[in-house]
Amino acid sequence: MSHIQLGAYCNTDDTFLVWKADVLEGCLGFAIERIWLHSDQPGRVLNQAEYLVNRVGFAGDAAAGPNQRQPSNVWPFQRYNWTDHELAFKDRARYRVVPMVGAPGALEAREEWASAWVEVEAVQPGHGKLSCFFNRPMAASPWMARMVAEQGIHSSTELVETIADVSSKALRNFCGGTLVVALRRLFDHADRHPDVHLYAALFELEDEEVVRRFCKLGGRAHIVLSNGSAKASEPDANAVGRALVREAGCEVVDRMTSLPGQVGDLGHNKFIVVVGGDQPLRVWSGSTNLTPTGLFTQINNALLVESGELASQYLAQWQRLAESGSGLPSTLKKSNAAPGAGTQSPARIEPWFTPTVKQGDLKRLQALVEGAQEGILFLSFMPGQNGPVLDVLEERAGGTYVRGVLNQFVGGAKGKLMAALVGGSAADPMDLDVFKPSGIKQQFAFWAAEFMRGGKISVLVHSKVLCIDPFGDHPVVVTGSHNFSSLASESNDENFLIVEGDAALAQAYATHIMSVYNHYRWRQYVAATLADQGTPWQKLDAKPGWQQSRVASARQQDEWRFWLK
Repeated sequence: MSHIQLGAYCNTDDTFLVWKADVLEGCLGFAIERIWLHSDQPGRVLNQAEYLVNRVGFAGDAAAGPNQRQPSNVWPFQRYNWTDHELAFKDRARYRVVPMVGAPGALEAREEWASAWVEVEAVQPGHGKLSCFFNRPMAASPWMARMVAEQGIHSSTELVETIADVSSKALRNFCGGTLVVALRRLFDHADRHPDVHLYAALFELEDEEVVRRFCKLGGRAHIVLSNGSAKASEPDANAVGRALVREAGCEVVDRMTSLPGQVGDLGHNKFIVVVGGDQPLRVWSGSTNLTPTGLFTQINNALLVESGELASQYLAQWQRLAESGSGLPSTLKKSNAAPGAGTQSPARIEPWFTPTVKQGDLKRLQALVEGAQEGILFLSFMPGQNGPVLDVLEERAGGTYVRGVLNQFVGGAKGKLMAALVGGSAADPMDLDVFKPSGIKQQFAFWAAEFMRGGKISVLVHSKVLCIDPFGDHPVVVTGSHNFSSLASESNDENFLIVEGDAALAQAYATHIMSVYNHYRWRQYVAATLADQGTPWQKLDAKPGWQQSRVASARQQDEWRFWLK
């Protein structure tokens, strides 16, 4: 009889596993088994059970160290959740969790206590009518550290220059993930259909591959193009891309609203409307700037919605922006004072555009956050000193289940950039200073090489996502270019979408958010352990007592209540 309840949730790039168990006699941890049922990835063996690997060994195990790993029936997981990053689009797999008993080096599986097998399939929500895409840059990762060492890259500037080179196909394909695949397919569709036009409103246009794809379309590409974050030395960050697409015959509307040294007034959108003939067909939105950093070195997401209704509303917004040129007319703010009509298919979707008046957009988001019944997951970049992200933190302080990553400047735009992991209590947030990881330079040794400090990588998490009650009766996903800040509401060109009632989409975003959260939580664990003169690679307890405090903790109970029904 199974003693373990297992939940498995996936998107097109990861599986997040959560399992629940009482204290089990003699249990030294859990092995995770996986069976590939279908995969297009070369070299994978189908219909054969294999163990996921663990990077942490038992205390005193001389074989445990940086970059070492063992199957989880040898080094079991002494925890109750795990992310499998090996899943890929269209994969189908089964998982189960098995308690391991005995002694280190001689563990045995208690098969009769194992969970049931749980199956997942990496497909898009709504059969592709409402699709979400994620990249996987993870600039702070062992994979990136090994790659830069192999290629002789010594700074983040060199890394960005390498990844910006379109000949770096393997690096771009891996870091771009499904997001870049989907963006290429959007352009491929336009290439194959001569009646298709793309209408884009963009904050940045710098990536060579994307510029080439717009140029190939010529007059079928229509671009409202901002000047990015203007500097005195670079008043138009898009000067090169702007000149190339204009020379290729694309329609380019200059929207030069950003002034050097001035905060706000950014043409910050990143949306594309696909129009076939005279019919708006679909909308691409999300957080991703079309630059090498946006596509490949920052955590970002994109949402593609197959809806003529919604596409028509985005096209109308494109036309309003085009008519505004480089101005900020009051009529633009007034037209954005309420949400668009939205659509009911493929889901209930409500679009918001800014700049607007009286912060109606933020009030709407605040109401969604305050209406959370079970919990909130989020990714946020520079949300400011008020707004819905602050409301999320207040919900956490009130006992709501909250997990997220907050990437923000501390001390103004010229201050330090911090990535804070927000967990179960006010004492839980963990800071990762991108430029000066606390204590890491002296104490981290191998791990310090992961942090590409300074240069052209100054943002780790750029997504702006709220995922509310993904397993409840009313799941909600919010995403777009909007930073959830007052500046985004009142000063910038922005957009975001509120998607309500789509459980599959919400669970895909929940999986993604936990993947990012746990990626950085692992790094924080390593840093903290080394700072305490510990050995993070030799932390497994050789006695079953490790379970007692975990199972009894309020944090663990909250996790089980949120993820397992």
